[in-house]
Amino acid sequence: MSQGNASAEDRPSVGRTLRKARLDAGLTVEEISATTRVRAPIIQAIEQDDFSRCGGDVYARGHLRALARAVGLPPDDLVARFNTERGT
Repeated sequence: MSQGNASAEDRPSVGRTLRKARLDAGLTVEEISATTRVRAPIIQAIEQDDFSRCGGDVYARGHLRALARAVGLPPDDLVARFNTERGT
């Protein structure tokens, strides 16, 4: 495999990407929860790539959009990566 473009497998997962962006922004899970209205346990699960608490992929995408905006990531890019990782 070449060292050129990073493949999807080489990139951090959606959850790890969100967690890193949150930490880089100096925000706590509780602060993100307050601004997005996504409950803290769901944010923690998403950051561990556990989307089972979201109530389905449609809700997961909505949460991802809100969380991405809150930490300064492009929402559409994160949702596209989620779709790729989930095979949807």
